[in-house]
Amino acid sequence: MLVAYERLMTERFATGQVGSGTHVADRNGGRHLDGSTPKTTRLPTPPGEPRRTPRLSRAGRVMLQASHAFDGRHLISRTPTQPFILGVPALDLFPAQLWSRVVSHRASRLRNSLMNHQDPVGYWPLRNELATYLGLTRGLSCTAEQVVITSSTQTITHLLARILLEPGEQVLVEDPGFLGARAALMAADVVPCPVDVDHEGLCISSGESRYPGARMALVTPNNQFPTGCRMTEFRRGQLLDWAARADGWLIEDDYDGEFWSGSPFPPLQQMDTSNRVIYVGTLNKVLFPALRLAYAVVPPELVDVVAAAQYSAYGAPPVLEQAAVHDFMADHHFARHIRRMRQAYHERREACVQALQAQFGNLVRIMSPSAGTHLVAGFPPGTDEHRLARFSRRSGATVYPLSSYHSTGVAPTPSLVLGYGATTPEQATLGVRHIAAAFEQSTRAAS
Repeated sequence: MLVAYERLMTERFATGQVGSGTHVADRNGGRHLDGSTPKTTRLPTPPGEPRRTPRLSRAGRVMLQASHAFDGRHLISRTPTQPFILGVPALDLFPAQLWSRVVSHRASRLRNSLMNHQDPVGYWPLRNELATYLGLTRGLSCTAEQVVITSSTQTITHLLARILLEPGEQVLVEDPGFLGARAALMAADVVPCPVDVDHEGLCISSGESRYPGARMALVTPNNQFPTGCRMTEFRRGQLLDWAARADGWLIEDDYDGEFWSGSPFPPLQQMDTSNRVIYVGTLNKVLFPALRLAYAVVPPELVDVVAAAQYSAYGAPPVLEQAAVHDFMADHHFARHIRRMRQAYHERREACVQALQAQFGNLVRIMSPSAGTHLVAGFPPGTDEHRLARFSRRSGATVYPLSSYHSTGVAPTPSLVLGYGATTPEQATLGVRHIAAAFEQSTRAAS
């Protein structure tokens, strides 16, 4: 008891003097007596005791190494309101009040059955709704049983690599490509093998010759990240043939399929006749990132395996959010939101392109087609894109060097990747001015 009182006194939760007893301390609104705010957010290391380095398992070391696949520029931005940030949808246009009503209504009528342990592959009504939606909008051939709900595409990629491949096996990935996918594969203790991407998509013949032992490929065929090219029908056929020959698997990441432009080719999953394709998509980029809900459509023979693996590794995803998304879709709010976003992203892209052309003229070339929520802007030869990106961020525009997505760290053309999903037309104009100022500064530094 005396030790407890002494601890409370030491940490200023209690005060006391001889003869007056012990009292709860006046925390003064969370401030010290001198008016300063405590900055300690974790228990301090005792004085004189060195910080202990934990002994990690092989899996722990692999995951730590995988985290280094992310450059600091691709982590969560400390200034999420800056223009051109990637991976963030138009949150300013999200119907927050409507969503709040949907969630509140669902929470007020949660039955005891929904408060109990849930299916590890997701809330059945949402899986059924997604199967219908994907069949109508993407032409996918699937049943609700094949739909698996997870927290992100990276999570399901990691899980699939763990259950379908042995440690050390090779996975073909696009080069340039999404760093998060590479990190998820590395964390699964498999080896991501970069394969060149040209105007037709992943060069599977090159990948097969360079990595003959590979049995999995991860692709973004409908809007390659980050170049924006669309895989041709011929290349898709080659990819499916390779999967059959290698007794392998294809993970088709359709990360922004809601916002295609034009008439896209059918998904690989629709063309697959041997159940080799696992189709993944996300609700986090359609609604909002903190939702943490994504999905995969797996071949029938994998359903039980994925369910068992997800149950043992992660447990069931949160049911309230799933039920709310189901209601949001069933009441047609989801479809209306997508229509509004598709139009908004078209307008925001045009504003971004016009601002770049007005500021730079022929110095800048738009290198990606009109689709999705980001574009690639090519700059004159000799431009130091890393320095340009660094100066742009300091000026107030979050942009990304294209070369940082290449395994070699070098891009054929000095380019910047700009996300316009969360960037209003007014912000785009201001952001391009920041890039122009950074370009002048970078040019002077080079001289």
